[in-house]
Amino acid sequence: MEKLQVKEKEADVLLQKNSYLVGEVRYLTDAVQHLNQRAAELEADRQQAREKIRSLLNRRVPAVPPAKTVAKPSPDPAQLLQLGRLTRALNVSSKKLRATVQQALADMRKQLEQLKGSVGELARVEREGAAEVEELRSLYRREAAERKSLHNKVLELQGNIRVFCRCRRSDRASSCLETAGDQEVVLVQKGSKKKFQFDKVFTPSSSQEEVFSGMLPVITSCVDGYNVCVLAYGQTGSGKTYTMMGSKENPGVNISEKSRLMSMLEIYNETLKDLLTKSPNASLDIRVQGKSVAVPGLTQVQVQTEADILGVMEMGERNRKIASTKMNTQSSRSHLLVALEVEISDSVSGLTTRGTLTLCDLAGSERISKTEAEGQRLVEAAAINKSLTALGQVFGALKCNALHIPFRNSKLTHLLQPCLSGDAKCCVFVNVSPDVKDVVETLSTLQFGSTIRQVSLGRAAQNIGPARGGKTAK
Repeated sequence: MEKLQVKEKEADVLLQKNSYLVGEVRYLTDAVQHLNQRAAELEADRQQAREKIRSLLNRRVPAVPPAKTVAKPSPDPAQLLQLGRLTRALNVSSKKLRATVQQALADMRKQLEQLKGSVGELARVEREGAAEVEELRSLYRREAAERKSLHNKVLELQGNIRVFCRCRRSDRASSCLETAGDQEVVLVQKGSKKKFQFDKVFTPSSSQEEVFSGMLPVITSCVDGYNVCVLAYGQTGSGKTYTMMGSKENPGVNISEKSRLMSMLEIYNETLKDLLTKSPNASLDIRVQGKSVAVPGLTQVQVQTEADILGVMEMGERNRKIASTKMNTQSSRSHLLVALEVEISDSVSGLTTRGTLTLCDLAGSERISKTEAEGQRLVEAAAINKSLTALGQVFGALKCNALHIPFRNSKLTHLLQPCLSGDAKCCVFVNVSPDVKDVVETLSTLQFGSTIRQVSLGRAAQNIGPARGGKTAK
């Protein structure tokens, strides 16, 4: 930074000097024009004087008859005196003009020499500036690499799983939640208060932009070449889908990132459904290859702009299973997983980073006694609660550093295995309702969030390398 400031000062000095020289050139140009005008005036005076001399010389005494002898006329003294004055004036003007022109030419030669020196100096400075620019580019590349390294170290010190709490808006006057700062929420239940700490607490008045800004460090990790997983957990109707998907006017997390490929699937009654395929009844299976988990046949759509992502999301949302329950008129009856492959190229460093952003909108946890679900809704609720229980068991095993992590207890945890086994950075939104009638579900959600906040997944691998065709560095 000091070198850059020095170079900026040198550039300012050169610009001031250049401005001075430009002013001098303008002054000399005006002087030359004035001299040319004066020379033209003197030349006109000279021509006028010559005409007067010629007129005087051409004057003759009238001719006399040759027979008569007359004496030669003597010159008119007055005419001779006038002729002398004109001649002297012409000589003086000529000398002044010659001296003025010579002085102007000498000044111009001097200024031209100065301009040549300045041009040479500017050329030298330009060459040095090009070398300095290249040095600054190198410093920028090193600084950018150091910034990314420090940023990811900070996240690792904070824990790879970051837990945010978001309170849903409510029109009711009574509330079971109180906020104490931006990292603490207090649950009020039967006169007692219980505090819960999170990485960030978003109040009911928080906007979608504020929520995205809060999780921007995690998203930045994806841009830096890390796989990132974002989950939304909470009871039905607590605002999970709004946080993740948003609306056209207030987009959620899903469309706030540049991407290359996009896929959407839902887990409905422990069955995988491709939400972007034209054959919605086609069955999908999970295939494990080493540490990676894949879904063969899952549709991937090329996306480049926000409009592309919006179109894909709208198509996937139309195909998602929703139904009305006593607690939520538009209750998601399935877990939604959206995967966005992100690729960012740095034109300065020449490196390309690739990461996958996995966004999971979990179906809401339900108590059958409150939802009064029957028939198909009851089957759906049982499948949702079973998979959420399996997710809680996975987080519990990770917290205790257990030798065996039960990822295969459900399709949900099986698909999330790469994200929760140290290959990605993880962020969890626990969405809660401030309504007093939902205090039991809110307490359960806050306890779930407090548990997973103590989970450390270990260091994730970075996917970074040169442009396509080169070798990828880990």
